[in-house]
Amino acid sequence: MSIRGSLVSFAIRLALKPMLRRDDLSIEALRARLATTDQMSGPIPKGFTSDAYELGGVPCRSIAPEALNTQRTLVYFHGGGYVLPGSAGHAQLAAHLGLVGQCRVILVDYRLAPEHPFPAAVEDAMAVVQALQEKGLPSHQLMVGGDSAGGGLAAATLLNLKLQGLPQPAAAVLFSPWLDLALTGGSMQSNADRDVILCEAVLARSAAAYLGERDPLAPLASSLFGDCANLAPVLVHVGDSEVLLADAEQYVDHIIEAGGSAALKVFTNVPHVFQVLIGRIPEAKTSLDLIGQYIDEQFEACERAANSPQ
Repeated sequence: MSIRGSLVSFAIRLALKPMLRRDDLSIEALRARLATTDQMSGPIPKGFTSDAYELGGVPCRSIAPEALNTQRTLVYFHGGGYVLPGSAGHAQLAAHLGLVGQCRVILVDYRLAPEHPFPAAVEDAMAVVQALQEKGLPSHQLMVGGDSAGGGLAAATLLNLKLQGLPQPAAAVLFSPWLDLALTGGSMQSNADRDVILCEAVLARSAAAYLGERDPLAPLASSLFGDCANLAPVLVHVGDSEVLLADAEQYVDHIIEAGGSAALKVFTNVPHVFQVLIGRIPEAKTSLDLIGQYIDEQFEACERAANSPQ
């Protein structure tokens, strides 16, 4: 890990983890404390376009390089334990993903718990993807992605598309995905002292708010327990000190065991969803460059297959 990354992780541990662990802080109060600028209005670098609209009745924001001349689209779901909105950091992340992947990135402002518990977020995710398909976007020019809970939502979308008999997207890219709301992964304990942001208590509170009385093992809530056969290719990036490390490792293993395509990249001593720290730590750029290469390769492979003679 870089020296800059170590300093940033230390600062995050001091500032964020104690606040997230406070039992007396309601979700509403936590939202207020973390509120600065959200993903729907956060600033983006020069050279990008930004448009707000609805897809399938769900508020979205599209961010793309100005010179983009392709339909390639990445639908991105922000993290936040299903209870917190996306941040300005997600708007910046979307711009960088659009640049390295040469695609349009659509940030989805899905409904949050506890006001809108499971499966509201899953329904919103599907509504956006289906709206794009109905507008004529071919599945080979569509990808899904997300971080933390949003990574879990992207994985749930792959499963939901399969369950409904709809085409899979070209691929999925997941950053530190939360895929097991039952919190059974071994890293939940082994990395409890190393993770600078999350811990079991924080995730348990978010899971309770999202699920209510629903089963945490329900596949559309915890994709780790779903049927991983016949899913789109998946790339996962995660840190080795995260409590969600086991989620990522097991999900990739399950896809491969089911005969699918999945790859995992583990970074050393980086904070949860470190990609939002682009411009602050070098590991974020390394991750996004690799993601951009993967996005381009998967789009090209799918487009070749779609255009080849049958």
